[in-house]
Amino acid sequence: MADYHVGCGLFGIYAGTLKKSGEEWKNKSDVTKEALDAVAGYLVMHEKEMRFTYKDKRYALRCVEIEDEEDEQTKFE
Repeated sequence: MADYHVGCGLFGIYAGTLKKSGEEWKNKSDVTKEALDAVAGYLVMHEKEMRFTYKDKRYALRCVEIEDEEDEQTKFE
């Protein structure tokens, strides 16, 4: 079974396998929407926040509010 890797690039979030060097993609798929949907679902299901460090700064992702579709101002497709 292949070892899958998830990473971000300039244009999205990708999942796939890496070449033996471990530095180049062997194959990849853009999974940006699926990845963001999964994180949002996890936060809602577990009513948690996720904390992480990126470029020496601390961040937290939280489920802020639940919105009705009728009230939605911006849709991300």
